[in-house]
Amino acid sequence: MNTKFMKKYTPLFIISALFIGLIGGYLLFKETPIQTQVQTNEQTSPNRGTCLADDCLAVDGLEYPAGTLPDTVKNALDEAITDEYKALATYEAVIAKLGSVRPFSMIKGAEEQHIASLKALYDKYGLQPPVNVWLNKVSVPSTLQESCQAGVDAEIANAALYKDSLLPSVSTYEDIVQVFTNLMNASEQKHLKAFEKCN
Repeated sequence: MNTKFMKKYTPLFIISALFIGLIGGYLLFKETPIQTQVQTNEQTSPNRGTCLADDCLAVDGLEYPAGTLPDTVKNALDEAITDEYKALATYEAVIAKLGSVRPFSMIKGAEEQHIASLKALYDKYGLQPPVNVWLNKVSVPSTLQESCQAGVDAEIANAALYKDSLLPSVSTYEDIVQVFTNLMNASEQKHLKAFEKCN
């Protein structure tokens, strides 16, 4: 009876063992490249995991420290970050009043990333960014439509500020020009369009 049993079931045991061995080998060899790839991505793109919006505007590849800035450039940085503080405070106030409504809930994250990008420049040049004077000091309309119109107006003004005043002030600093240009384009090409759609 044992001989019959062995003749009948031995091929099944062999096939099962081979199948389990193949699956185990596949999983073992598949896991290592994925882990290596994740580690490589984390090493080459440290901002990728914390990127909030607008194609990761945080400044990469900067050499620290980079010297001193003239007052005109410092003032431009201060004006830029103060305007971004105001935008963030405004969008947070809308969310506090109306709930987590779009596009405010999405653009809020982008404004946080804009501020992070500017703070990276302050860090690069050994400067202290100004304190956010707009916290809890912004009043907003009572309806979503009015808030969206306020967003339209704010983004138009923000883009104009960069284009007409701030970018000319920093024209000889390529890194600052790059960040200011990215922020201006985000306001003009992304945020403004989002607010226009909800208006």
